[in-house]
Amino acid sequence: MFLVSLCHHNLKILIMQEHPSHYKNSKNTANAKPSDIIYDDQVRLSSFYPKSELEIESVDIVDNIVNIYAHGSLEHGFCPYCGTKSYKVHSRYIRHVYDLPILGKSSVLHLRMRKFFCMNPECKYRTFAEQPGIEIFRYRRRTRRCEIVQYRNALKHSSNTSHKLLSGQGICLSGSAILRDLHRLEPSSHQDVRRIGIDDWAQKKGRVYGSIIVDLDQSTVIDLLDDREQESFGTWLDKHRSVELASRDRSTDYSAAIASSGRKITEVADKFHLIKNIQDRFIKVLSEHYDDYRMMVRTEDNTSEYATGSSVTSIRTERSSEKVDSRQIMFNEVKELQMKGFKPTTISKKLGISRQTATKYCSIESLPKRKSKSQNGYEKFDRYVETEVLKGKAMSDIYLEIKGLGFKGSRTPFYDHYRYLSDGHRGYRPKDYKPTKKERIMDERSELLPIKTLASVVFAYMSGKKLDDENGKLMKVLQKADWFNQMYEATCSFCCLIKGNDPMNLIRWMKKYWKTNIIQLKTFIRGVKLDYKAVKNTIIYNVTNGITEGFVNKLKIVKRIMYGKASIELLKNKLMMEHVLFN
Repeated sequence: MFLVSLCHHNLKILIMQEHPSHYKNSKNTANAKPSDIIYDDQVRLSSFYPKSELEIESVDIVDNIVNIYAHGSLEHGFCPYCGTKSYKVHSRYIRHVYDLPILGKSSVLHLRMRKFFCMNPECKYRTFAEQPGIEIFRYRRRTRRCEIVQYRNALKHSSNTSHKLLSGQGICLSGSAILRDLHRLEPSSHQDVRRIGIDDWAQKKGRVYGSIIVDLDQSTVIDLLDDREQESFGTWLDKHRSVELASRDRSTDYSAAIASSGRKITEVADKFHLIKNIQDRFIKVLSEHYDDYRMMVRTEDNTSEYATGSSVTSIRTERSSEKVDSRQIMFNEVKELQMKGFKPTTISKKLGISRQTATKYCSIESLPKRKSKSQNGYEKFDRYVETEVLKGKAMSDIYLEIKGLGFKGSRTPFYDHYRYLSDGHRGYRPKDYKPTKKERIMDERSELLPIKTLASVVFAYMSGKKLDDENGKLMKVLQKADWFNQMYEATCSFCCLIKGNDPMNLIRWMKKYWKTNIIQLKTFIRGVKLDYKAVKNTIIYNVTNGITEGFVNKLKIVKRIMYGKASIELLKNKLMMEHVLFN
């Protein structure tokens, strides 16, 4: 950034302090006037770019752009094709290279380069262009340090976001140019990798999945695969013969690919997936025994709260000959529950109606008249329908009769309107219906903890977290059940042994619970038995797949940054090249 000082006297002191070797008088220059400072006429660009092999001719500023004019400092050139030194100049040309901004102004290097004749008669090229060291790459329009800034922005942001950030810094690049440069990157093949972690990731959740492979020693992503099938991972293993250990989840495809390779690769099952697998089985056990949980926590207060059901029944039994709007029954039930302090969401779950309807009924004092009643003319046939129902005639026959008398309504609205007269057919409860004890318990289920919430309380207690009084009482109630104690003890002991260092405990654990009556626990033990070597290695080796899981989360973020439109190759470059120093 100090190149501007060559044409601005007020910055000469800064250059002198950074590069005192260019000045003849270096003593007491802090208080010297700019006119008293003597500096060399030529300053090598290598003072600012190491090994640049360039010399500055002049510098000027036009339209807030710093123009730096330079030429090659060597008298000869080396052929990039055969390495022959040549002094014979063929021609000259101007090359324009963009650099990082200087003092907030864009900078451009105007390089006067030469073409040389190749003096090697065996070289197939007759001429070659002069290359200015390693600071400016061949066929590039930006300096090395400018490209480093560009790549660092492009690897962390989308192309459009990078374009905006770089434009604010004075580097004019389009999003398409940034993408082209990203696709030009060539990640290393990592042939010498020894320990890997592999896991799947969703390209399109529930539809298309891929695989991510991580070097566990270097904690870097080394490859992305298009799918998670056995064949693709097996092909990858054939190309990487130095792999000795693979940490994976419980996927059988990865295990089959390792087995089919015919090599001695140590498989390690991930501890996180093992613990999650047995916790998933615990959740299924809680789901299967939810009736036992409900019966244990149900109190007398819960049963007494079902006064709503009896009141609903009394309302329905009073409807013998007096006609009431079918919505009025539901409206009365909603109002009764509202008076008891229930909220619209709870009312909707108890009565099986939509939340919007429950909210509407709670906000009004009286039910408005049905608008469709005057259109279909139900009031003309109410007395006739009620009389025929009392005689025992079927609703379908009554509908056909009033249809012939001029009724214009359709069949389903007709049944809905006269629901209060139904005898229990088509899912409607009869007028004298009384709920059974089992049905009352099912209605109370909405006030119990859901299965996932119940499982979270159990796992929190298992991990040693302090529970509040209510959850503490819940655990005491659950521990009265034999199935819960057995599954809880098995889960706790498995989590302890999988985090330990004695693989023999795994065999003892499997023998202890092999004859269990809990089907879900026995299914888990069968799975551990089939994958015994990998599970045993989990205890022996201090290896986890947590690094791989972390990169899966990072991959998801990169996908969202790219709006889900990035190809597999672009995602690979973004993940694999971020830690590389571009040189």
